[in-house]
Amino acid sequence: MGKLIQCSSKIAKNPYYFKLTDTNVYSIEEVCYYIRHNIYLMQKSLFDQDFAVWFRDELEMPETAGKMEKMLAGENDIKDIIVTLCCSCDYYDEKEINNIIKIIDDTRNLPTRKKQKIKADNYLRCGCYEKAVEEYERVLKSDDMLQASIQEYGSIYHNMGVVYANLGDLVRAAEAFSQAYEKNKNPESLKQYIFALLLDGRYVKYDTVSQQFGIPQEECEKIKEEFDRIYEEAESVKEVGKIAKLKDVLKAGYVDEYYEKVNGYIKQWKDAYRDEISI
Repeated sequence: MGKLIQCSSKIAKNPYYFKLTDTNVYSIEEVCYYIRHNIYLMQKSLFDQDFAVWFRDELEMPETAGKMEKMLAGENDIKDIIVTLCCSCDYYDEKEINNIIKIIDDTRNLPTRKKQKIKADNYLRCGCYEKAVEEYERVLKSDDMLQASIQEYGSIYHNMGVVYANLGDLVRAAEAFSQAYEKNKNPESLKQYIFALLLDGRYVKYDTVSQQFGIPQEECEKIKEEFDRIYEEAESVKEVGKIAKLKDVLKAGYVDEYYEKVNGYIKQWKDAYRDEISI
């Protein structure tokens, strides 16, 4: 899970798998750690009867398993489940558990649109992009958004742009970033809008950005310079990656072929560099 956790309870031979975040846990301590560090993601649907069975069979905690089965089948909410789990071992003290409870209560008191956005943001953070899009669209269509500020709208559209960019849909990504900047005037939204246009090869559209938003052309040029620098760095990484891919050739015993190709790549880079600095 990315951190060394001292476990005094039984370690499961077979882990419980949290599908949403692609995470395996092997002990009650790891369950508690997982809950705290994914607290805004917590919802009752994240747990099921298999989770209770895992507690009984793998962790040999029949009492906790029985409580979980009753809560999952009944009217108990996520707060009851989290408190039961965190109180079933000594991983967190009373103060830490109270802090977790406070976060749950504070989240519960948020307007519906903000709770939905938190849910969508967590899907984005976990790489569940399709679910994130669905949730962001659900937020935008909700009646509660009538009470939202311009900044809230801008934040949602910006994050939708991030989702679409990760899905490789640069057209929709650019549209989302454009709508975000129109609402929030956040420089980051403008930058990502220009990046999406340039990545998609829409230089004609890029040329109209200054007029579109009424901003100085120099501002757009600075963003383009940053894009060019990042793009060049990415290309250099790709070139180095060519050599990394040749390791399989070396492992197979083709030493001469390996060095021949490596020297060929290096010669290409040297020639390209000489061409760039020649006058």
